[in-house]
Amino acid sequence: MAPASEYSPPPFPVPPLMSLVDALFPVICIAALGYLARYRQWLSESEASVLERLSFSVLVPCLLFRGAATAVFPERLPWDYLGAFYLVVAVGYLGTMLLGHWRYRYSLRELSIFGMAAGYANATVLGIPITLAVLGETALVPMLVIICVHNLVIFSFGTVLAEWSSPPAAAPAPLAAPGSLPLRLLTKLWRVATELVLNPISGSLLAGALLNSSGVPLPTLVERTLGLLAGAAIPGAVFGLGTSLVRYRLSGELGRTLLVVALKLLLLPALMWVVMVHWLAIEALWASAAVMIAAMPTGISVYVFARRYGCCEAVAANAIVLSTLLAVLSLSGWAWWLHTHLP
Repeated sequence: MAPASEYSPPPFPVPPLMSLVDALFPVICIAALGYLARYRQWLSESEASVLERLSFSVLVPCLLFRGAATAVFPERLPWDYLGAFYLVVAVGYLGTMLLGHWRYRYSLRELSIFGMAAGYANATVLGIPITLAVLGETALVPMLVIICVHNLVIFSFGTVLAEWSSPPAAAPAPLAAPGSLPLRLLTKLWRVATELVLNPISGSLLAGALLNSSGVPLPTLVERTLGLLAGAAIPGAVFGLGTSLVRYRLSGELGRTLLVVALKLLLLPALMWVVMVHWLAIEALWASAAVMIAAMPTGISVYVFARRYGCCEAVAANAIVLSTLLAVLSLSGWAWWLHTHLP
């Protein structure tokens, strides 16, 4: 990697505000349509729940499996770049958890979702078009290096945290017997491992990654079928998110939501900037791609995760909507910063 003293401003223009609005507008509109459909009672509560369940249990897992199974990994992964990116995400995730424990006395399961809301970016739906608009087509490779493992890393970590605090459930007899600390630890590890496999989110990612690593190509007919289902996943999830907002009041969770949004849109990309540029002196284009992905609003799948575990749903839903609305301003600011402030 080039030393920091050799940096020069990257050869990309600051995008016009309308280009960011164009990328964010469809997401906001679909969520608003879902909210209106539920608010006007065009859909009943049970009908909205069925749509959410279809999206979160079938469509989104199809999207994640197909993405993991067909992702093209570089022959040699830049481990310093990946390590730096996920180090920053881990600091943001765990730091938000500490704040949630200190201020709101959340349980570990609640903290796993609270931290994810500040650490998980909408790296695909918004990240790809916006980052390419800001940095150009040459940013596709550093983006894909991050995106190809983004969901797998964060959702696996979140699942481990959420399941670690779960009450004991029925387990296989050899592991369920009471006794020493090692047996109890084995029981907990068994439950966490089982949930990683059976959870529609992490399970689909693990299955896709396993198929990808095996070298066996996804059959064409299966890939096309999954492609049709995956195409409905994001609109379905965003629409379901919109219907859920009728159940939650932003005013009741405003302080917590603003905290998460501030950490997600401002602190996380700022920390990414410091680590990538001033600490490790990562090449300018790659560092810029990492900062832009970190600056994306909270990813829609955080609400899927919250619904899965039945906690922090209001904070997750509100953080997604509010961070997406405010991202028009924050992303414009980060694009300007990258253009003018690289040393």
